[in-house]
Amino acid sequence: MPALYLFNRRTLLAGDDLQLPSLAWGSLCAIQVFVLLPVLLWSNVELLLLRRVTDDENDGTYQDDDDRFHSSSTDNLSMQSSACSQATSDYIDMRYPTLLTIYLVGMSAFCSVSLYYEQQIFHYSSLGTPTLHLSLRHSLQALIQVKLSYLAGINGSLLVYGVLCTVGYMGEYMYCYPVSWWICWFTLLTSQCVQVILGLMSLLSILRVPPRQEGLSRHTTTRGESENLYQQHVDIHGSSNDNHNIHSRNNTEMAEELWKTRFDTCCRVLATSTCFLFGGQSIVSASESGGSDYNFYGDISRALADYFAGFEEGEEGFLDVVPSDVVLGFVVLRHMQAQRKLAAKREALEQLGCSERIGGSGSCANLTEVNTKNNNDNNTRSTNGNRRALFFRWGSHGSNLHNDVERALNTSSSQLRQESSNDAISHNQGHPISPSRTNQEYKSFSRVVLSPSNSEDVCVIEEGAYFARHQLAIYTWMLYFYCYPITGSFRLIGRALRNKTRCNNEAMINHGLDGQQTIVGDNCLHINEATMLAHAGLEKTNIAYASFDSGGFYETPYCIIIDDTWKTIVLSIRGSLTLEDCVVDVLLDPSPLDGLGEQYEFDGGGQYCHGGVYQCTQWLFNDLTRHQILDNLLLGENSNYRDYTLRIVGHSLGAGIGVILSLMLRNKFPDLRCLCYSPPGGLLTWELATSCSNFVNSFVLDSDIVPRLSLNNMESLRDEVLNLIARVKISKYDIAKRFFWHGICGEVQIGDLDFLIQQNDDLLYPSGDTPDSEFLQQLRRFESMQQNRRSNRGLSREVLLYPPGKIFHLVKTGQCHNCSHGILNCITCGASNSGSEYTPIRKENDDFNEIEISPTLWTDHFPNRVCFELERVAARFGRDENIETAASIV
Repeated sequence: MPALYLFNRRTLLAGDDLQLPSLAWGSLCAIQVFVLLPVLLWSNVELLLLRRVTDDENDGTYQDDDDRFHSSSTDNLSMQSSACSQATSDYIDMRYPTLLTIYLVGMSAFCSVSLYYEQQIFHYSSLGTPTLHLSLRHSLQALIQVKLSYLAGINGSLLVYGVLCTVGYMGEYMYCYPVSWWICWFTLLTSQCVQVILGLMSLLSILRVPPRQEGLSRHTTTRGESENLYQQHVDIHGSSNDNHNIHSRNNTEMAEELWKTRFDTCCRVLATSTCFLFGGQSIVSASESGGSDYNFYGDISRALADYFAGFEEGEEGFLDVVPSDVVLGFVVLRHMQAQRKLAAKREALEQLGCSERIGGSGSCANLTEVNTKNNNDNNTRSTNGNRRALFFRWGSHGSNLHNDVERALNTSSSQLRQESSNDAISHNQGHPISPSRTNQEYKSFSRVVLSPSNSEDVCVIEEGAYFARHQLAIYTWMLYFYCYPITGSFRLIGRALRNKTRCNNEAMINHGLDGQQTIVGDNCLHINEATMLAHAGLEKTNIAYASFDSGGFYETPYCIIIDDTWKTIVLSIRGSLTLEDCVVDVLLDPSPLDGLGEQYEFDGGGQYCHGGVYQCTQWLFNDLTRHQILDNLLLGENSNYRDYTLRIVGHSLGAGIGVILSLMLRNKFPDLRCLCYSPPGGLLTWELATSCSNFVNSFVLDSDIVPRLSLNNMESLRDEVLNLIARVKISKYDIAKRFFWHGICGEVQIGDLDFLIQQNDDLLYPSGDTPDSEFLQQLRRFESMQQNRRSNRGLSREVLLYPPGKIFHLVKTGQCHNCSHGILNCITCGASNSGSEYTPIRKENDDFNEIEISPTLWTDHFPNRVCFELERVAARFGRDENIETAASIV
């Protein structure tokens, strides 16, 4: 940063982004001038020398014995043949070699000049930092403009010249050169063609951007004549705060419309390019009809218009950043997060008088051992086998860390949970305002580690692992093929053919649902049904009803399963899989639950939930009411399942729907339980999210981003990344070299805190001692503008939403190191969880208040990964021995 201006146009590159491109371009020029051109010139000059030798033979004159020796040696040249002699008229017609010599000499000169320019670009691009000493890179603009104009023109002319020579004379002179020469020749032309194409594409992409001065005027004209009228009004009547607000509102509305158009275009392109494999029919129809469905993008367009306000030139509070700056900020933030957590843990242990050193991969386990030792010393450890682990999160300044840790280690888990709930409720009365993190730091808190010796913990893990397969059941064949890419198709087709031979009405007769279709929305091969049975290991008689229809925005596939082992009816709700589901996910504005609470008799006064989840829940509830399947199974007079309980399970979006649906159905089914896998973070306000913990269990896998995803967390992530960019004190190239050797995609090695602190200190200025720069001034104006936008949004930005229920977090506490795991992690850039060991920790609903930068932040959300890891943890907890006990207790 700042962005580099070429031909008076703003680009997406900064001056310090050019080291790697110049290194790659220079390497190609070096190969051309030092490898290809010498080979081509040697053979071409050797052919030209034959003309003089042939002329001497025809004249019959040899000056001395050396000429005779040279003449005899030419008979053995690989290029000399009867075909070449005939093509050149006995080596007299040398037009093609002469033209080639001119081309090769010209290419040698061009490559030499290009190498010099690339060396200069590399040198100047390596000077300074992303925000300081920018004047050292002032010469870059002239160098690159010469490269993209004059040098590119010369290179293109030489390419045309070489191609024309080849086309015109290749047929005649083909046998005058060996095969290796022609390989080098076409390699040179191909590399030169690549250079010309890349240069032309770069030049066209730059020229498509309006010039700097014209861009400002065009930016004004495209906003319509309303701005001109506004300016005339200001000139006549003077400026006022109201006028400024009107002007800002017009700009905001135009930004929202722009984001709506982008989302609509992106969704339509994805839908049509995938042949509607992932849905999208409703999106395309709504876009073509221009109906009210287009307003589905309103919430996300408003959020993104605010989130990225100030990142485009000409906007209020303009912040001059480029994509590479953002990548740099994320890389540095990942290391800073590791340092902050480990430093807080060390401080806590030092204040407790513990001198043990903390390891990176086993930090949770080590802290658990320390806690256990302290509890044993104070005779305060409970007899039920519970352990506690220390964690650290954003909190207010001024807290006494020593008292916090002592209280955490010497207080029962139930007391800790109650105190945490009381503190959070006291801070979240009414509509809590999103807190600022300028005066916050990492603070300690204690959470209970689930233990195999605790029967309640075993039951929780057993229940979660058992019904994790049921939440997979409603996912279609796409997830099954993802899990089993080689054998999946054979398994499903074989199972589908076996099921097709059975009686289709068998399930309906057994469950007393005569007259209703059991499977809705499946294809002719019943692949979705086969997938459902394969995922959960069910028989067709276990399926009471399944709907795979997802034609509309709110229509959510679900299935009703009869589980005789746990004597429960399971309602499984699918998570996000189609483009319509993604549109529902971005309906961010919270919906009030006052009316819903009064209608279904739960405390919804002053409470809110995710708007998209609310709409999907309404549709699902109406569909269940229309079919009356749950009522017939659980409440019917002649039902065989009146003593069965009801469980609602779901993943991601399905988990959010399941929670709201549980609140609506709990009055009718008092023993209802809800199991949420990777639930959305912005789901319920605090009071409702915590009060449902007696019948809602949520399971989160390690760094999963979705339970942490909220507008407040996203804004905090953006602000911290921008502040880290302002603190960087070395060049991006030096940072890339350091992180390349340590592996930016692998696991951050944080076992040595001192090394991590020293590494980060070498990268960043101290937070309170950042040198003043133009970017820092822009950042202050940007933060002020963002604060104004946040306050103008009102309720939609003030309500804080949390993940629901009692949350169990599978924290990565170990890693098996062997060859296969290392290779898999290398191939997936650290996104694989192969060999990872997880420990279940009881967390509170407000613990997920920071987005963790990790290679697995998306893959930890996959439903199959959550299921498999829960099953592995359950196996360590003795799942096979305790299945009957867990079913009876839970």
